Amino acid sequence: MAVRTSIPAAGARGIAFEVLRRVDEGGAYASRALDAALGAAGALDPREAGLATQLVYGTLRRALALDAALAPHSRRPLAELDPAARVALRLGAYQLLVLGTPAHAAVGETVTLAKAADHGRAAGYVNAVLRALSRAPRFPDPPALEADPAGHVAAAEALPRWVAEEWVAWLGAGEALALARAMNAPAPLCVRTPDREALLGRARAAGLTAAPAARAPGGVVLTGASVAELAHAAGDVPFQVQDEAAQLVTLLAAGDLAGRPARVLDACAAPGGKAFHLAELLGPGAEVVAVELHPRKADELAREAARRGLPAVRVVCADAGKPIPGLEPGSFDAVLVDAPCAGLGTLRRHPELKLRRAPGDLPRMAALQRQIALNAARYARPGAPVVYSICSLSRAEGPEVVEALLAQGFRRAPPPAGFPADVLDAQGDLLALPSRHGTDGFYAARLVRDAPSTD
Repeated sequence: MAVRTSIPAAGARGIAFEVLRRVDEGGAYASRALDAALGAAGALDPREAGLATQLVYGTLRRALALDAALAPHSRRPLAELDPAARVALRLGAYQLLVLGTPAHAAVGETVTLAKAADHGRAAGYVNAVLRALSRAPRFPDPPALEADPAGHVAAAEALPRWVAEEWVAWLGAGEALALARAMNAPAPLCVRTPDREALLGRARAAGLTAAPAARAPGGVVLTGASVAELAHAAGDVPFQVQDEAAQLVTLLAAGDLAGRPARVLDACAAPGGKAFHLAELLGPGAEVVAVELHPRKADELAREAARRGLPAVRVVCADAGKPIPGLEPGSFDAVLVDAPCAGLGTLRRHPELKLRRAPGDLPRMAALQRQIALNAARYARPGAPVVYSICSLSRAEGPEVVEALLAQGFRRAPPPAGFPADVLDAQGDLLALPSRHGTDGFYAARLVRDAPSTD
């Protein structure tokens, strides 16, 4: 649904308000909506752009806690308000409670934004609620961690209660709290390049703060830099934005095939980061078959592979959960199943998922993940690795899917030689966490099946 705006947004607060409305009303991803809004704003002062970014991501990261702080002052639950009113209240409350903005500015400017939205119907209510909050500006105290671990994690770090319960049950209360806290911190810019030393040199020469990623040999982490700034500095040195944990998934799948003319299947390939990484990793004569369900995404993937000069990538538009036309079972040296998931490992970059995901998403995702993994595994030759991965953090989507695959005749296989041990859990599966490793949250398992598939 398009967001209706009667007056164009101006300045950081106006941009943030419109972006948050697009996220709330139209289902947009915050990162894309913010990039578009900042681009449309033209020559915006960098400080204003920085404030708009902080307001958008901060409001989304703390939305559930902001709702709890606003609730005593609102006659109606926040969920029942018109979207413009809900967004305005959260935006004003974030400024009052987190940024410490003086009440006259936080309330006054937020009310001005509300007046310009939907004929100003919500302005009076927004004014009354925010003024009440400004007289007692505080978040509710969370329950004690020892008495109610999930309740404490949820309240302290603005996490849905059901996610907090899952993380506490899986990882323990202390790790769950550290994980939830890490998910509320900004994620660094991480890229992958086939020429790390050259990219580091050019980035540093341009005054950018750049360092090698801790574990992925092609990874570079930048602090305080944008993709545009890096692109300007890089010149003809190729790179692609990709979190270090995602790079490790590719290495788990095919690190032992580096430099070889191997054939690898990437079963859920768009937007192409892992397929392109595989093509860079393998040797001359290799083939990476990148399967993508959606025609538009498949076309974009093929165009990007051509632009990057990666002829090894062959794109097939098909459903990876069903027999894939033109592919022979048992014909690949490795299979990567980077399955669709709930995305709970990416909350640093996509905090809006806190407000969109529901407990019922996990079993639905798990059923789809099992279907795709079992079908894609048919194309691995006997004994070839099948890596199942997700950028989510739940037992249903991760270990429980792997247990279902083990029951189908798979067994766990050791990682390639030299793979970093500190991202492996007790079962030997990859478990990358922002609280431990500074990466996005990823889970992956490397499996093999010695006999040909009979599925």
